[in-house]
Amino acid sequence: MVRATERAQAAMAWGDAGENDGETLLPFSVHVVTTEAQLDAVQSLRETAYGRHLPHLKASFGLPDPLDRGPGTTVFYAEDKLTGEVVGSARIQTNRHAPLQIERSLELPAQWRGKRLAEITRLAVRPGYGGPVRLALVKASHLYCIAMQISAVLAGSRQSLLRSYRMLGFSPLFEEGRLVPLVHAGGLPHHVLVRDMVTAEADARARNSGDHEFVFRTYHPDIDLFAAVGERVRHGLRPVTSH
Repeated sequence: MVRATERAQAAMAWGDAGENDGETLLPFSVHVVTTEAQLDAVQSLRETAYGRHLPHLKASFGLPDPLDRGPGTTVFYAEDKLTGEVVGSARIQTNRHAPLQIERSLELPAQWRGKRLAEITRLAVRPGYGGPVRLALVKASHLYCIAMQISAVLAGSRQSLLRSYRMLGFSPLFEEGRLVPLVHAGGLPHHVLVRDMVTAEADARARNSGDHEFVFRTYHPDIDLFAAVGERVRHGLRPVTSH
């Protein structure tokens, strides 16, 4: 009994395999924002995380963002299991209802015009927090985009995060090294990256990168995006009750 408890604690702390075969537990859980309180916590996290690198814009990241509530937009958050603190967040906007924000600053290459696309923005992790939060948020975005039949995900990256995005399977949308000033990012120059949803698994496998096993070959019950679907699988349809 003690050994089982120790294993569970280790899984919570380090993301080691849990007791169920094929499952890996994380020290945090990932969900979709559904309440104002959750969104407030995400805004506070953004202010803290982005304020480290962009102190002159820190306050603006803590303000309400209309896009968070817009059609075609989904916000994910990572919550520490022990403290309940929001430790990471990311936002996905699809072009189903409106062009992507990034399209205000560039013309898409021909191969992506007319396709169902998404853009990941506001990817933030609480400074100093350990664990694969950024990778888990990218996995959440990947699973969501698969469900939404998205062809590719675009992202604008500062130089400081470029290596992280590349390790997560993103590649340059244009020629290597080209910077694009992004209107929705204060006009600051960014690398524009793309992750092809069709080839993402094969690309990650060919690179033999750490995200392949995590994103494509491991079941993480703590990445919980489809609770309603899971409820249906576990319990079936509820019987109709007469009034």
